[in-house]
Amino acid sequence: MIMRSLSLFSVCLLSACSLVNYQPVKTIGQVKPEQGYRMLQQISRPSGSENFIILMLSGGGTRAAALGYGVLEQLAQTKIKGDDRGESLLDNIDMVYGVSGGSVLAAYFALYGKQTIPDFERKFLRLDFQNQIIKQVFSFSNLPRLTSPQFGRGDLLQEQLNQTLFKEATFSDLEKRRKGPFAVISATDMTIGQRLNFTQEFFDIMCLDLGNLQIARAVAASSAVPLVFAPLTLNNNGGNCHFQMPPDMRQAMEQESGAGMRDKTREEYKQMISDYQNSRERPFVHLIDGGLTDNLGLRSLLDMGDIYGQDLLYKKVTEGDIRNIVVINVNAQNQISSDIDKTADVPGIGDVVNAVINVPIDQYSLESLRRFRIFTDDWNEKLGKRNHDKRVTLHFVSLNLKDLPQSALRDEVLNISTSFYLPPKNVNQLKQAAKMLLQQSEEYRQALQVLAN
Repeated sequence: MIMRSLSLFSVCLLSACSLVNYQPVKTIGQVKPEQGYRMLQQISRPSGSENFIILMLSGGGTRAAALGYGVLEQLAQTKIKGDDRGESLLDNIDMVYGVSGGSVLAAYFALYGKQTIPDFERKFLRLDFQNQIIKQVFSFSNLPRLTSPQFGRGDLLQEQLNQTLFKEATFSDLEKRRKGPFAVISATDMTIGQRLNFTQEFFDIMCLDLGNLQIARAVAASSAVPLVFAPLTLNNNGGNCHFQMPPDMRQAMEQESGAGMRDKTREEYKQMISDYQNSRERPFVHLIDGGLTDNLGLRSLLDMGDIYGQDLLYKKVTEGDIRNIVVINVNAQNQISSDIDKTADVPGIGDVVNAVINVPIDQYSLESLRRFRIFTDDWNEKLGKRNHDKRVTLHFVSLNLKDLPQSALRDEVLNISTSFYLPPKNVNQLKQAAKMLLQQSEEYRQALQVLAN
């Protein structure tokens, strides 16, 4: 009897497995530059404001989401010279970048705008989201799906994000009815190590309709920490929609810059397009944590500077009404205390795995931060030398947990691990840290002076 039951269970299990198949994103046969969820439309649309404000939310699980939320709370209380969107700095954010844990908040903020405060805290920060996922992973009812080769823990993460926050909203919903800023969510293509941005400009390369994709899938891909969550799949239709680079980008690509790093970035971009256009060899793409390729969100802007060059980029910016660009980078990088250097004992496997994952991310983030500071200084130093009637200043505000003054609060928040659950005490500490970082920031004070006039 027992053997018969086991046999029946096995048959049912195999039957269920065969029914769980990847659902492909809608393909396109022709690129339509005037349609879709495009970054260019956000940059070029008239807002009546001389300011363009970009918020960047780093990776770091719920720690990153809580710190970013604390920053949003403070920005909501900060009055500036706004436009018809409102008078607070929060109301006037034009674009938000989100990576990994930061992508959860970024996507929600884009969809719901100022409703994010206090809804996001109640729906996500005060919820044991991690336990919710664990229950689903070990649920007997999910066993058949999880044994399918085309369904994994990353897909379960998408389902829980939908249930808790996004309610199956798509990028088409973001395009048509978002109440907040334009959001750029990024993940990592695990095969070629390429950063993939969830914008229609990028999906044109793969000949896919981003509007058809659920926001929760993008956030789940961005948050898919290797080994913890399985990669998430996208189909690839590249090479089947007559894709061509935009004319201004093609022109920039053809110009010799004489700068090694800039030329290298351009060559890498061309190779990336070639990789995705060859859908015969790569009919599918598998995505993991966006923090592996850009944990701060700064690389997109740096790459844009390399591709176009500062002078051409400056010329494009001055074509509109923008006079001030403000970039606020929220960095939730932690620094867990360790006793391994107090003994001659060989570090354990857990310590080694953490180092293998975190050291490259942290060093790459530090290098990105340095490069963006240099980019900002160079941009502003050339203002008087550029042959333009209009001046566009660039202000960079870095809010880094490591920049907190030495205190018990600093020690505690830097030792908060990366997970999808934080005790209420930690959430409150991170909100307090956000307030302190803004209050002590000279960069933020200078940016506010510009935004208030």
